[in-house]
Amino acid sequence: MAAPVVAQDLIELDPISVEAEADQDVPPTTAVISAEQMETQYQGAPLGTVLRGTAGVTVQGGSVGGGEMTINIRGLQEQGRIAVTVDGMRENFARAGHSANGSFSVDNEMLREVQVSRGPGAKAGAIGGAVNMRRVRADDLLSAGGATGGEFRLRYGSDFHTPTVHGALATRLGAASDVALAFTRAQVDDYHAPDGTQVYAAQLKRSLLATLATTTEAGNRLSFTASQLSQDYITGQFAGTPRDNDLRKRDYRFGYEAADIGGWALDASVYQITTDVTQRALPPLAPETRSYTTQTRGALIEAARTFVWGGRTHDIAFTLDTFRDSVVANDPSGSLTPSGSRSFLSLAATDRIALGRAALTLGLSADLYRLNSPDGSASGQGLSPRMTFEFPLTEATTLHSTLALTYRFPTLSEALVSGLHPEPATFEIRPNPSLGPEKSLSFDLGVSHLRSNLFATGDRLDLRATVFQNRVRDYIGLERVGGLFNSYYQYANINRVRLRGIELDATYTTDAFYLQLSGQKMAGINLDTRDELERVPPDRLVLTAGLHSRDRRGAYGIRYTATGSKGGTIPAQAWNTVDLFLHRDIGDSARLSLALNNITDETYTPHLEIQPAQGVNAQLSVTLRF
Repeated sequence: MAAPVVAQDLIELDPISVEAEADQDVPPTTAVISAEQMETQYQGAPLGTVLRGTAGVTVQGGSVGGGEMTINIRGLQEQGRIAVTVDGMRENFARAGHSANGSFSVDNEMLREVQVSRGPGAKAGAIGGAVNMRRVRADDLLSAGGATGGEFRLRYGSDFHTPTVHGALATRLGAASDVALAFTRAQVDDYHAPDGTQVYAAQLKRSLLATLATTTEAGNRLSFTASQLSQDYITGQFAGTPRDNDLRKRDYRFGYEAADIGGWALDASVYQITTDVTQRALPPLAPETRSYTTQTRGALIEAARTFVWGGRTHDIAFTLDTFRDSVVANDPSGSLTPSGSRSFLSLAATDRIALGRAALTLGLSADLYRLNSPDGSASGQGLSPRMTFEFPLTEATTLHSTLALTYRFPTLSEALVSGLHPEPATFEIRPNPSLGPEKSLSFDLGVSHLRSNLFATGDRLDLRATVFQNRVRDYIGLERVGGLFNSYYQYANINRVRLRGIELDATYTTDAFYLQLSGQKMAGINLDTRDELERVPPDRLVLTAGLHSRDRRGAYGIRYTATGSKGGTIPAQAWNTVDLFLHRDIGDSARLSLALNNITDETYTPHLEIQPAQGVNAQLSVTLRF
């Protein structure tokens, strides 16, 4: 009967799209920004712009005034309060100054996913939250059964000095191995804000990425990743202290994944990441060169399994997270970035226990640290317990609550800094080896609501809301010690702070259109002085709406951002912006995208920045996939 069947005319069916429902067990404090969202709604915008679309998150730096950036979650940033990882590797570069102490740099064209965890618990030692970025790899480029795949992208915009060029190629090496190569070159210019302010934002970025992976006969995955990023930019022009910056970052990572080793799933990696920033003073400053280097060597091992004990299902996981930072500061005029080393070791265990329809997760992390520098040493340890309760209120609604005690240990720049602050404000800063850790007691109460076929067949509503409070004891800050003629400064455990807020993320999708909402309202005070905390971001609301074309090959959207005002020594004025974006697939392998940003030509300065953002600007992108 086979021959007559084959001889019949083939009938081509319409494509079938299968989408998995979101996991109701995922807490509402976790947000995931996909590659598709970055490409269609933000179209190569700086990572800071992308992250500001997530409730509870803001950014300092990264575009205007330099290539380094720091992430602020729920009003906390710097000194390791937020753990930032790229492919699981810790970004621990730190340089003392008037900008953020603790920063990183990344090529956003390489990113394929950004996961934001708000609140403690995602990474050891991080009392504010964690951000993990995943870069492109072979399975992002290869189709099922395809031997070779890739993409090439060209972008050009109003402030571009030259077009941004990005390419990525992957190929299979036999049945079990694959290799991927990617590169980016981007160069942007200075610009004038709508009020005429000259903004110094020029920088040149180049990056390379290579991955090699193979699967053993037992089904285990071995991988190697190497990358290099270089950025050239000038800082200090706005303040009259211009310096030419040369940033170089290199990283190497070996990974091992096993789905079943004696019933355990294992994911392990060892890595090294080195960031070096060399600064050359420009006129009118006296000619001098200074450099700051941080090399981090680390390992991350995660093991998990499921078993039944006492009539209940237990999802148990163990995590070993360890790294060692080696810091070298070379500043002829004296540096407040101390040279030395920081070692950190964390062993964590979690057990998620099924309680009928509900679930209880118990976690405990044992952490140790040690600091060494020419000016002394310091060490310490702590236990961080955590408890999460999940209770389904209905088939579509789940209640989440988390209570956690977390330690944030001091860094080299806090405990062992020694030197004089540069002129004209000259004062001495002395080390404090006895500096204790910050202790965060946080409570989250959230609800997630997920429903399909709510108003029409195929529609979907995903609603997540969280209220939180984080009380931090022994908050670390600079304190003046001594009298009028013998005073000096040192970091000390001087403050108790409290942060409160509400976060809201909602998405409604149908075949024809989608609506997204992201909102935040936060407040933070120093409980000792009753002063408002400067780095707590103002209220913000982001509304995004989009329409799909009838043939599903294009989409058109609008994004409205409203941000409130904030006083204090780091003030922020209220502002509103409107952005338009569209994309259109051309054939099966090309996409044309257009973004029109700040179409009302609003003059505004994002919170934590000192120079205004761009006025109305446009960006055109062409992406070819093969």
